[in-house]
Amino acid sequence: MANPTRILLICDRPDLQNQVVTALQAEPEFTLVDMVTELARIGRDVALAKADLIIVDYILNNQPTIDIFDDILVATPDAVIIAILQNSDPAASQQAVLAGARAFVIQPFSQINLLSTLRRVRSLDQRRTQMRAVGIARLSDVAQPLRIISVFSPRGGVGTSTIATNLAIGLQELTGARTLLLDGNLFFGHLDLMLNIRNRNNLADLLPHASHLDETLIRDVVVNHISGIEVLLTPNNFSVAQGVHPEDLFSMVSALSLVYKYVVIDAGHTLNENTVTLLDVADRVLLVTNPELAGLKDTSRFIQITWGLSYSHDKVLVVLNRAGMPGGIRTGDITGTLHQEVFTQVPDEGARPLRSINSGIPLINRYPRSGASKAIHKIAKQLSEMTSARTISLATTPETGQARIDALMASSQFG
Repeated sequence: MANPTRILLICDRPDLQNQVVTALQAEPEFTLVDMVTELARIGRDVALAKADLIIVDYILNNQPTIDIFDDILVATPDAVIIAILQNSDPAASQQAVLAGARAFVIQPFSQINLLSTLRRVRSLDQRRTQMRAVGIARLSDVAQPLRIISVFSPRGGVGTSTIATNLAIGLQELTGARTLLLDGNLFFGHLDLMLNIRNRNNLADLLPHASHLDETLIRDVVVNHISGIEVLLTPNNFSVAQGVHPEDLFSMVSALSLVYKYVVIDAGHTLNENTVTLLDVADRVLLVTNPELAGLKDTSRFIQITWGLSYSHDKVLVVLNRAGMPGGIRTGDITGTLHQEVFTQVPDEGARPLRSINSGIPLINRYPRSGASKAIHKIAKQLSEMTSARTISLATTPETGQARIDALMASSQFG
């Protein structure tokens, strides 16, 4: 049998300690190498344990442990952290992931739930290691068409939906190609309001047919907007949205990319398994941020997450929205804060974007001569030109190519 996976537990609650120990003792594939119960021992004991996976309780010595994730990652930069969360608050889970957790388990949880999470995280990490070993990051000389663009931000209210909507229209106007705008914000999508459209059907109607989509079915579900783009809306029922699974979403978007020249996805701002799937499947991710400190901090942490997902260096493109806004951080200081170059800037337009949203008329149509509209047209042109120059990461064998696909799919399970 292969060497067991080494587990380090950071926890001082006896009930949770017993639950984790009992679960691990029943499975020879795991071994508990140490248990840290004091904040003062974190740096030393984490480094000495050389654990494969680190389980961290949400509180230690009556202090939130999310603040010590940085200490853990400094002691062992390759640490794989599984956070134990107190409740299912999306803000708490997003905060944990942005702080460096690879996965989380929400209390109360069963031993089966814990073991399943450990196995999935281990599998992802092993595949990621395999991909690095075979040179997965090497670039292919074969140019590939750019088809899927996801627009995302780890912080709400920065203009993600505005950028996605107007970018889709800009691409269609520039190329004349068939373009789909997909609302990937499954629970709180607003593209219907922003575009003043209504439809009984939504993306959930396509999911059961993802492996064999046909033109008739697609036309019955999408909405044709006056701008020339087609729009696929999110479910308007929470129960339906909860039934959307990452693997089906991945298959559906992949199939749609064969029908449309461009698929632009509004991926929202909440990190969950479906969101990561929409980022995984994309050829490019536009990471939207504003020139304000909290947003830039979240953006910087998200960029670090993408490194862990083995994204190529040019997949994530930072878009600085509302550049030059009153009181905002100077553009020259932002690159240093993010440790990544800004791909492009969209200037601040004051109240115009809000007026556009409230009227249901996209900014690019209502204010075509504005600085923001011109900037979005520029983004569309830049992305369209990447079709002839873009190269993609390929494995050296079919097996390692499948490993990359499996790893990206597995990454959508954590978030």
